[in-house]
Amino acid sequence: MNKRIKLNNKEKGVLLLEGIGTFLLFQLINVILVITSNVFFGNNQRTNFFRLIQTDSSRAGFWQVWFFFCLVLVLEIFISFHVVMKTFRQFEVEKVERELAKIADGDLNQQLHLEVNPRLQGIVNSINSLISNTNNHIAEQRRSEKSKDELITNVSHDIRTPLTSIIGYLGLIESKNYEDLDQILKYTHVAYKKSLEMQNLVNDLFEYTNVQHANSTLSMTKFDMAQMLDQLSADFELEANKRGMEIVVNTSPEKILMTGDTDKLGRVFNNLIMNAFKYGDGATHLWLEAKQTPQEVVVRVANNGKPIPKESLDHLFDRFYRVEDSRSKETGGTGLGLAIAQSMVKMHGGQISVESNNDRTAFIIHFPTIKQKNSEE
Repeated sequence: MNKRIKLNNKEKGVLLLEGIGTFLLFQLINVILVITSNVFFGNNQRTNFFRLIQTDSSRAGFWQVWFFFCLVLVLEIFISFHVVMKTFRQFEVEKVERELAKIADGDLNQQLHLEVNPRLQGIVNSINSLISNTNNHIAEQRRSEKSKDELITNVSHDIRTPLTSIIGYLGLIESKNYEDLDQILKYTHVAYKKSLEMQNLVNDLFEYTNVQHANSTLSMTKFDMAQMLDQLSADFELEANKRGMEIVVNTSPEKILMTGDTDKLGRVFNNLIMNAFKYGDGATHLWLEAKQTPQEVVVRVANNGKPIPKESLDHLFDRFYRVEDSRSKETGGTGLGLAIAQSMVKMHGGQISVESNNDRTAFIIHFPTIKQKNSEE
């Protein structure tokens, strides 16, 4: 909340002297003018000031003289007040300058919480807005730097683990520390698997940084969401059968026309389906559902496997986040799949969320259709 500027005793004294001094100066000028007029027109009945004000009120010119006298007095008071206010505004400017000097020294944590005259208030508000925007920009830069540091740390950690295994097993072969060809094949097989882990991490990292880039664009085409889900069901049917799962597709209506980047949306659903395969322990069904309303298209990818712990729900879309480290190591997940899916959904103007209970774990995507219609027009 802004507060009025409070003057110290010295400043109050300056204002008082300014007002009284200016008013007395005007009175001195008045006296000089009256004396001067009497000197030059001493015997003139019409111009002698003292005779006019001492004359009977019925006499012509009496009221005119007093009216003029009062008008001059009011004008003098007004000018004296204006001089005082001008000095007060100068004090306001000096106060603002002192506060700005503190900010200029690097103290950007404070703003100018001052209530000043309307003309100067606009400048104060603009300065506060500039300070606020600067602080937001600095905070965003710090978050970005912290995010980059975390990204480098996580990538280094995730690359170092398989790389250590690769170097170790290839080192055994290089030093001829093996018994027969079967052992060589075993070492190379492990090195190959670890190389694939590194390749997956690099590919996911590249894709994540690409969708996060400001210049990342979408190749928009018109497609049928229901048909896309049917195609996904067919693509993953074999993998689902291996895991003892059945894929069920439900759409309403049967044909849902949308506009989007089918390659990126395909990657979103691939990530969600693979996520269900890897972490949906005990699941027997995988549901791919889509429903169209006048405002949006809602797509759900759900399974009836083991629920996600409540404490993990808010972090699933964080980069490199894994619900359980042991399961992550077994499945080979990079922790970037859901972050990539979220970024791609946001590029389409949509939102993605997750719900998990003992019955189902569902990833829910909302795609706005009104915006898409406007873009088509």
